[in-house]
Amino acid sequence: MGLEQVLVVATLMLVGSASLSQANQVPVLGIEGVYRGNVGENGGVVHVSPEIRAENGPICGFRIVNTDWGKIPFEIFMKSPENGTAELKARHPLNCEARENYVLTIAAVACNGQISESREIHVTVKDVNEYIPQWGEEEYSGQVEEGEVSDFILRVIATDRDCSPTFGDICQYTISSPDQPFHVDQHGVITNTAPLSAQESRSHVLSVIATDCGGKESSPVLVTISVLPKCQTSWADVSTSMTYIPGTGPQPIFPAAHLTLCPAVCPTAHLETTLTLHTDHVGVGCDRDTYSLASQRKMCGASSQAVELLPAQSEETPWVNNLNTDLGREAGPVYQFDGSNGVIIPESVLSHNLGSEFTISTWMKHEARTNDKHLKEQLVCLADDHRKNRHHTSLFVRNCKLVLLLRRDYEEDERNVFKPAEWRWSIPQVCDNRWHHYAVSVSSQGVELTLDGELWQPENSNPEVIDDWPLHPAADLKTSLAVGACWHG
Repeated sequence: MGLEQVLVVATLMLVGSASLSQANQVPVLGIEGVYRGNVGENGGVVHVSPEIRAENGPICGFRIVNTDWGKIPFEIFMKSPENGTAELKARHPLNCEARENYVLTIAAVACNGQISESREIHVTVKDVNEYIPQWGEEEYSGQVEEGEVSDFILRVIATDRDCSPTFGDICQYTISSPDQPFHVDQHGVITNTAPLSAQESRSHVLSVIATDCGGKESSPVLVTISVLPKCQTSWADVSTSMTYIPGTGPQPIFPAAHLTLCPAVCPTAHLETTLTLHTDHVGVGCDRDTYSLASQRKMCGASSQAVELLPAQSEETPWVNNLNTDLGREAGPVYQFDGSNGVIIPESVLSHNLGSEFTISTWMKHEARTNDKHLKEQLVCLADDHRKNRHHTSLFVRNCKLVLLLRRDYEEDERNVFKPAEWRWSIPQVCDNRWHHYAVSVSSQGVELTLDGELWQPENSNPEVIDDWPLHPAADLKTSLAVGACWHG
């Protein structure tokens, strides 16, 4: 009997040891990496690879352990407790366009309560061809010149809301209108397959359909292509002659002229027109060149009160006889001033009291020859004839600016009043070494500059206007008027 008892106890001990080992087993999911699955937008079972399986069973369940589990539209079920397999299902239909991928974390739960290490399942929502292509515009338009075969007239573009390339990409564009001399490629670029005639038809209306890669077609969109008459660069309404009466003021030469350009053939970045006038009086050139400046002023209706400070050299004009001059010009003499010469204008020629309204006008050709920004190159200057050397009125060039100096005479009631005394025009013509006509007019309304016959419009701080006090009284001083210099006595 003692032997039997020992055997029974040994048997009980072995059985008890096996039950204890099984109670402590931890389930293990079948792979070390990541599960991958896919499911259609309609929902249902997720096809997972490899199959979800846990070892060291029996397995009583699986669970999703994501911290945001409530937002995960999936649930996991036991498929076979004996094999430890499970399947994943979508809890409701999915929307690939809203979200295409999900990452779930799962764990297996053994019947003894032990939980396995977690594993990830990457789920991709398979697209369903729900949407038809949509056009970017309600209608399209383009143009092509007649006679041309263009490799690009315009491009039509459609898009598809489906999330996958299979259903969301556009694979084909088609012209559904029959018998049209046009072609559209897979990128939506429309070309013409034959030269077009504007006389036969000024426009063509096409119907274009887009097809996605899943075979769904869009609604048709209208495309209007205009045929432009062949462009020729040309002038129109240019008169061949005109009559001008001296003294009638400015007159448009070609008021109705129209220039037709062809930007499609030759884009225009800069347009320059050369105009040449001929008269019936001479064979070549302008007959006005044969008249003196005085005759030109008379014919053009200029003021009869104008005084010529630099007339032609003669016995009656001794103050200009020593100046360098170009005698080859029929319209009148041209005098050169180089900074070392100048002339004093006799007071019998022009009173030094210029009054409140006057104009200084001149033709001038000037170039920058010095880096001295303070050097004054005088055109005309009215200054004290001795001692003080004050400049009363002068027109000069300094640092390539045209400057008018106009100092007021002393008046007791304005002795402490600051008023404009200097106008500085910054204009490129002053130093471009070309002939330009300048006229500076002074009146009660202010000072104006007329440049080459056009009234110059002031800009921001141009001209720069400098204020100054009036001149101090000096009863015993007279003035001297000079051209090309300023008198310092």
